[in-house]
Amino acid sequence: MKTRENKMTFESMNEEATEFFNRHGWVVINQRLDEKAVNDVRTSWVELRERCAQEMGVSMDAYRKEISQWRDLWTQGGAFMNLLDNHEQVRGVAQEGMDWSGVRLLHDHIIAKPAGKTNKKIPWHQDSMFWPVDLPGCSTWTPMEDVGVTGGCLEVIDASHLEGCEQPVDFMAEERWEFGDDAERVLLPVKAGSTVLLHSLTWHRSSPNTTNSDRPVHIGLWIHPSARWRPDLVDWHPVNAHCSIEPGYRLEGGMFPMWGDIEETQVPDVQIHDGTVRSGGISMFDASSILSRQISTILKKEGTLSSLLSSPEQRYEVMEKTVEHGVCIKSQDEEILAVLERLYICHAAYVLHKARNVFNATYADWWNLAGEAWAKTLEE
Repeated sequence: MKTRENKMTFESMNEEATEFFNRHGWVVINQRLDEKAVNDVRTSWVELRERCAQEMGVSMDAYRKEISQWRDLWTQGGAFMNLLDNHEQVRGVAQEGMDWSGVRLLHDHIIAKPAGKTNKKIPWHQDSMFWPVDLPGCSTWTPMEDVGVTGGCLEVIDASHLEGCEQPVDFMAEERWEFGDDAERVLLPVKAGSTVLLHSLTWHRSSPNTTNSDRPVHIGLWIHPSARWRPDLVDWHPVNAHCSIEPGYRLEGGMFPMWGDIEETQVPDVQIHDGTVRSGGISMFDASSILSRQISTILKKEGTLSSLLSSPEQRYEVMEKTVEHGVCIKSQDEEILAVLERLYICHAAYVLHKARNVFNATYADWWNLAGEAWAKTLEE
């Protein structure tokens, strides 16, 4: 597969930029946000992160190493809402690029790849695989600081949006690498406040951030206003909990704000994909529920993963039983306790603040250290 670094950018979402987007499945719009807007969003994110860590009673260092995604930021108003409500900021890029008369937000979030060794690669995937709707859409990717090729910039498979949608990719499974000899991987370094518009069928990923900065990026996920809710395609997605409509009807409601006009669309003759396929073991789709049941069984107590691991005493009890049952050896007790504390932070952050470790690294670390062996032990 060929690789190149992108040099093509546009100053506005004009006709030329739209034509480029339709042909390639991505486009870079320079400095969509001015310096004040960038600073406002970054400051709001820093304050949010600090407040979340304080409310959880964990150190900023421990929180920062574990939590990399904060969702539904627009509901907090302020700079986050202005990003979406102001057509001249990121929303206009989505609506104009897709040539829609209106646009609806599925949800927004910030993903930060913290400096250091705790951030990882987000594997190749298509966004439509993860959206419980029947039509493709787009996302806006807007960094709050310059992102170079060593900072975890977006990487895309050029024009891959023209090839249709496959089934959802499990971030905890083996990554797809085969795209054909003619496939071209394009690296998209961008300046702070610039916006990448990405078609939801475009294959993309981001590599680890190896710089000394935390690389916060605001991401808006946009759907056509007439897109219909299909929870059967993505039964695990958290936005399903916000829906009070019947499956197959237009996705709308208080958590899915819309701007512009609704232009009705036909139900597609062929569905966008065949739904999530789960394999054995643990996956990003149900890791927390699997581990909640496992820890509950080990402790012989009912509760969620975070409630079961909220106290050092209960984490110590899990560690003791893990060694006692021969799942791990005594010399691993500190390692076990450290992972259990990280599990608590990850699960509690999601329960309290809709924040999580987007890399699923902690769930995988527990599974590799003791979880998989525990699963076999508990089956016997």
